[in-house]
Amino acid sequence: MNTNQNLKVLELRNYLLKPKTRERFVDYFENHFVDSQNISGGYVLGQFRIKDEDDKFFWMRGFEDMESRLAFLRGFYEKGEVWKTYGAGANEMMLDSDNVYLLKPLNNQNFNGSELTTEKGIFVIDYYVAGENQPDKLIDFFQTQYLPFLKSLEIQNTTLWVSEMSENDFPRLPVIQDENLLAAITPFRDESDYQSKLKQIDSARVELKSLITSQNSLILHPTSKSLTENANEKI
Repeated sequence: MNTNQNLKVLELRNYLLKPKTRERFVDYFENHFVDSQNISGGYVLGQFRIKDEDDKFFWMRGFEDMESRLAFLRGFYEKGEVWKTYGAGANEMMLDSDNVYLLKPLNNQNFNGSELTTEKGIFVIDYYVAGENQPDKLIDFFQTQYLPFLKSLEIQNTTLWVSEMSENDFPRLPVIQDENLLAAITPFRDESDYQSKLKQIDSARVELKSLITSQNSLILHPTSKSLTENANEKI
């Protein structure tokens, strides 16, 4: 895939699978649904196991805009031979596929898809839900204080995302659209790198308590064996 696509729409897709089916699902997904989507304009930016959640499969899919998203979804799920042939096999292993955030880059900036792909390392995704009348203050805190602090720790490539609030014009695939959400996606060299900096990161987030109602973090390890065989931590 050419990862140098300018993307303005991102789906973070978190699937709950039937017990003990994850490794079979990983192989099935990578064999049938990666290349087939990439060539049709639904860019698969990464597939992951979530640390400490053995029955979850997480993946990211990007689009150039909402119009191309709709065209892709109609073509792939309603007319495409790949989903017609292999969709039932994927659904048979899933219990829930509706935990999906529909996002856009903060300030609607163009976003290069290569910034969310990695040949090694892990990603950490932090979801923050701002309190009432606090979204602007939360964003300002991140831009003026938090991101500069991360850079002082040599954490350079955090990207910020907010909900895409345009109508989900393909309701067959439900999405979560929360106007108070801010998502931060950060790559790390490995989990040891992340854990070594976590105490300092948490100290910088103390000020967030007055701005948010909830925070949730996911540690994502790429599914490819070549990317995880040297991981220091058990997933």
